[in-house]
Amino acid sequence: MIVLTAVLIAVGILLAAPPDPGARLRELLHRAEDGEPVPKRMRAFFRRGGHTTDDQAERLWAIAAVENCAHLLKVGMTPQAVMTTLSRHNDALAPISRAISLGEEPGRAIATRSSALSETAAHVLSGMAAVWTVSERSGAPAAEMILRYAAAQRDALDAERERRIAMAGPRSTVRVLSWLPLIGVGLGLLIGVRPLELISGLPGQLSIGAGLLLYGAGRWWMRTMMLRAQR
Repeated sequence: MIVLTAVLIAVGILLAAPPDPGARLRELLHRAEDGEPVPKRMRAFFRRGGHTTDDQAERLWAIAAVENCAHLLKVGMTPQAVMTTLSRHNDALAPISRAISLGEEPGRAIATRSSALSETAAHVLSGMAAVWTVSERSGAPAAEMILRYAAAQRDALDAERERRIAMAGPRSTVRVLSWLPLIGVGLGLLIGVRPLELISGLPGQLSIGAGLLLYGAGRWWMRTMMLRAQR
């Protein structure tokens, strides 16, 4: 019984703990990184070199690339010079730089030659391409519009992080509540109850059936609430 009690306590602790104890720390570190001045973010972009595997890291890298592009345009660099500068630190941008050097419009070159990038990064850059194209055709300053687009992308990413942090507690609660029936059976064994004998009769079987239905309904309802809260 002592061993069983220890096992049940250990299971409860594991279920209550978040799946990744360092997740909150990484969230806070990313938020601190987002608040750094532009030169520091530019150096971080160059150090990264585009070699990331995590979707969130890829999105952060792409947003930093968009911001760097806008700032380089602001200081008077041509689109070709901007992409050439960025491609020196990320080979995946080289096809875009070559296309612009051959006379293709920057927006079209970015939209059609981002296949070497990850899907997440390509999605962010395709948005920049659309903003760039519209700004050139409408006469609006491209650098300012691209910088606003980058700010919107960064705000959206921050909102997603806030939702993940806010939902970490409810997710842990859902895991604990999902295992409570089995933990209850284990506690019943500790106090001398014989569950197998109880479910051998018709009342016990009806109770088990109703319990399973309620368990499934509860799981469905909790999942629905979690999905709605994440939107």
